[in-house]
Amino acid sequence: MRRHKRQKTRLRAGRIVDCDNNFLCDCVISDMSPGGARLKLPVDVALPDEIILFDELENTVALATLRWRSGSNAGIEYDVPPAKAALFSMNRQRALARRYYALKD
Repeated sequence: MRRHKRQKTRLRAGRIVDCDNNFLCDCVISDMSPGGARLKLPVDVALPDEIILFDELENTVALATLRWRSGSNAGIEYDVPPAKAALFSMNRQRALARRYYALKD
């Protein structure tokens, strides 16, 4: 039983980083709800229990917990709901909005 009603969602590009802000992978975001989302990501990428998700379409950042994983699909629950990247005081979270985030200067 779902806690939150699903929202109609177009497939969207996203980026996942760990809580130390290390880039993990790009992903596709789908099946969004106010409480979380389903992600499609490379099978060989290991995810920690807590992640930071950047939604490229909405330009938002969310802190989330991994709830399940099945092959290339994963379900997350938001610990901190998505908020505009510009609202974050840390440069690292705002940097997720940059085009080539994973590249080091």
